[in-house]
Amino acid sequence: MAVINTQQLLNTISILSDQQSDRKVEDIQRDIICTPLKAFFPNVSQEQIYYELLGNGLFGATEIIDVKQLVKELEEKKIWEIVEVEYERLRLLWNGPEVPIYIYPLTKYRPILEGIEVNKNGVTYNGVLFLFVTPELVETELKALLAHEYHHICRLAFLNKSPKEMLLLDSLIIEGMAESAVEELYGEQWLSPWTKRYPFEESMTIWRKHFVPVLNQKGVKNHRSFLFGEGTKELPDWIGYCIGYKIVQSFLKKRGPIEQHILYKTLAHKIVEKSDFKI
Repeated sequence: MAVINTQQLLNTISILSDQQSDRKVEDIQRDIICTPLKAFFPNVSQEQIYYELLGNGLFGATEIIDVKQLVKELEEKKIWEIVEVEYERLRLLWNGPEVPIYIYPLTKYRPILEGIEVNKNGVTYNGVLFLFVTPELVETELKALLAHEYHHICRLAFLNKSPKEMLLLDSLIIEGMAESAVEELYGEQWLSPWTKRYPFEESMTIWRKHFVPVLNQKGVKNHRSFLFGEGTKELPDWIGYCIGYKIVQSFLKKRGPIEQHILYKTLAHKIVEKSDFKI
């Protein structure tokens, strides 16, 4: 498995989409990208898969005119080769599972976070990993993105839970673990900005008041407002990600160094119990 030859898929989309309407291009793009994914989403339609990927950064039908040039630029930066080599290193280092990795250009319609335009995104589902990237990415930034998402793969394989079975506590810890792995591998400068967004005291207050009572809430879709926040005093932006990172870092500080293949097999409640965030 490992890194899929999405260059070929992208070039096929580009060729077939020439002189076509946006609607036709969307059909072509959806069929070529989503047909190989049906095995990972057996109970989900192609349309649902397609719009889920669009929501996480996949380029849209109106951007097809730029894809051929983007693929060329990404190949010149050796994006696929870098990901392949780093994936194999991480898989051996963490004793992780094999997983297919799909790399696609990131949409040009990107949000601004912390005053900076987003230049990458990654997402993991059901044993398949997606990276949405731009030519501006530097090598270590690309590796950090891969490591964050592949750590999710390792943790999810251990938990063996469906998205509907995942607890809010699971979601918090999985994000904290992934960023802690990034910091260990590449250094603090490659951490996501949300890791340091809120001071310890503020994070602890919000944790006790708004998170602890609902830590057993099931369903990943129900966790979004806690992870991403609501832009309110009670749930400020990115608060769940920040708290998850602080919990894992607190655990590691108290516990001492621990290899990642042991960390991702540590139960979430054990991590909380041995951190400053114990309930």
